[in-house]
Amino acid sequence: MKKVLSQNMFTAIFTCIALIVISFGSISPSFAGGNDGKNCSHDKGKKFERMDANADGVITLEEVLAKAEKSFVKMDTDGDGKITKEEAKNHFAAKKEKHKRQYHKKQENTNQE
Repeated sequence: MKKVLSQNMFTAIFTCIALIVISFGSISPSFAGGNDGKNCSHDKGKKFERMDANADGVITLEEVLAKAEKSFVKMDTDGDGKITKEEAKNHFAAKKEKHKRQYHKKQENTNQE
């Protein structure tokens, strides 16, 4: 017997995958470790390794969904099981600020050397 996803389950899975893509940006050479110095140079190609939770060299749907669930929980600041535009906006603004601080700190350390 063929299983058919309910509309709610399909929506949840699609939302999780969309959050992962948004979270990591588009799949670029830096995602797979082929950073050419132009994309996310601070990451050094570690995105793939972070997604490959069991370090077996492949990313499974379960690993993607686990990461998506963690991202969803972080974004759902009021814990109601839903992400509003405001929660998403605040989450990504905070991530942007964090990256800015890390970049400036790295620049300061480089300048001090």
